[in-house]
Amino acid sequence: YHLITFKPDPAPYSSSFIHDEKWLDFDCMQTWKSVELIYPMVTHDYNLKPVKPVLMAEGAYEQGSEYGFDVSPLWIRRQAYCSYLAGAHHTYGHNDSWRVLPTWKQALDAPGAVQLGILKKVFLGLSEWWYLVPDQSIFAIGGQTQGQILNLAARHKDSTWVMVYLGSRASFSINMDKIVAAKVDARWIDPKTGNSTAAGSFLNTGTQSFSSPEGWEDAILILESSGP
Repeated sequence: YHLITFKPDPAPYSSSFIHDEKWLDFDCMQTWKSVELIYPMVTHDYNLKPVKPVLMAEGAYEQGSEYGFDVSPLWIRRQAYCSYLAGAHHTYGHNDSWRVLPTWKQALDAPGAVQLGILKKVFLGLSEWWYLVPDQSIFAIGGQTQGQILNLAARHKDSTWVMVYLGSRASFSINMDKIVAAKVDARWIDPKTGNSTAAGSFLNTGTQSFSSPEGWEDAILILESSGP
């Protein structure tokens, strides 16, 4: 059995006209340089019936020369984390690889590629990461689902952990009852380096305010149950 999808180039996304086709195993989209389209497109497809997996198949490629701006490692991270926390899988591309330039081997170790390796480790470090459920009601204050720089949240289906991605420096509040436990441990992860630092322990009542670490371009906050 071979999985089949349709990759639009660049639009519309596949669900807009062939979602109900039985041969279409998962929906696919290409946002190109428009990172602001990732959240609304993925959210639309994630909520469709019949349920099908969603793939953000192509955003802006690292060091791409055709977009009119510098596709930095930060831009690469924003595309990826926003895709996953909205409920989709994600693919990465580099200018030198798809053009098969003489430097394509060096591009395998480009900063953005290495930092998406950190993304993988972050998700693998969560218990049953594949049960991620996008849930923007986790934010009491500070969620952002519109524009190019987003603050998104998701949780385990049984609410044993919460993951928050902040596309830039941010202050925000979390509804602590989104985690099923008496006590919650919080930690920051720098998506650029993978470095982790404790962010405190809290009761899961009311709301809790956070500010991402100073000097970080973007940030991940993990909240996990620390007791029954």
